[in-house]
Amino acid sequence: MKFGISLALVLAAAPCLAETAAGVAHLRDTSMDERPLSLSIWYPSEEQPTSTIGGNPVFEGASAVPDAPFPEDEFPLVVLSHGGLRSATDSGAWLNSSIARAGYVVVEVNAPRPDNAAIALNEIWRRPQDISRAIDLVLADETWGPRIDGSKVSVAGFALGATAAPSVAGVKKDAERYMRSCAADSVREAPDCGWYAAQGVELSETNPEGLAGLARDPRITSVIAVNPEYLAALGAPPADVSMLRITLGNPDGTSNGDQIAQSVAIPGASVFDAFAVCTVAGPDILIEEDGDSSLCGASTETRQAIHEEISEAIISFLKGGAE
Repeated sequence: MKFGISLALVLAAAPCLAETAAGVAHLRDTSMDERPLSLSIWYPSEEQPTSTIGGNPVFEGASAVPDAPFPEDEFPLVVLSHGGLRSATDSGAWLNSSIARAGYVVVEVNAPRPDNAAIALNEIWRRPQDISRAIDLVLADETWGPRIDGSKVSVAGFALGATAAPSVAGVKKDAERYMRSCAADSVREAPDCGWYAAQGVELSETNPEGLAGLARDPRITSVIAVNPEYLAALGAPPADVSMLRITLGNPDGTSNGDQIAQSVAIPGASVFDAFAVCTVAGPDILIEEDGDSSLCGASTETRQAIHEEISEAIISFLKGGAE
């Protein structure tokens, strides 16, 4: 008994070991005046968190260590394109942190968000170009290039970003079917149809040269697509590219699962669970701004649990299929 009491006292007196946080740095490219890119670069670190990244009045940020010392090893690269047409900068911070701490360099691509529907139409082909451009930038950079294993390049995305990721990896898009995605019989494939219609814009007005000009980036070895938009218009990945599709919610019947090597469904989740945990004030702010408070989900605990499932599925796929 005395031994048990002594051990308990020792454990109680011992300092609590805080979880380490990923390092984070930023790289900006302004070579294209009309479309500057801001890259958030996450990487393994053994440091304690000193800051949060990606937070705003509605969503919490992720713990990080700005400009933390970088380990000596080379690490595989994951490029992330998050969210829909109007998602905020660094919306994927929560996922970037998890993947980086598992031993990867993760680059989130932040491009200017479109001001109106007419401009937004061309995001369907601009975002794949952004991903390739981001890969060019980090591999050519004198700081980051030597720290990345260029033979292991993966791309991941949510929503429209999950359409861009397969596109740049060589997955063909049925342009005609895409143009019909806002038709009455297929409107569920395109969540922004109402926004387009309210501004008198149709998908058929998408720049055809941009769509036709999408090219495969041969450096990409694997793809993760979480709730991709316009799924029915996407074909099969090339034979030498492994692909994981994650469905937040029940499979929707539009899945071309026979064309995708791996798929995971999280039935208790919704597409909104791709966003960060909300702040305490988040739901009220969304209501005040005529937004949708369901973006915050059922509870903080539920969203955190879903985030853990998403992270585990992606990391397991990367370690098993991309290395």
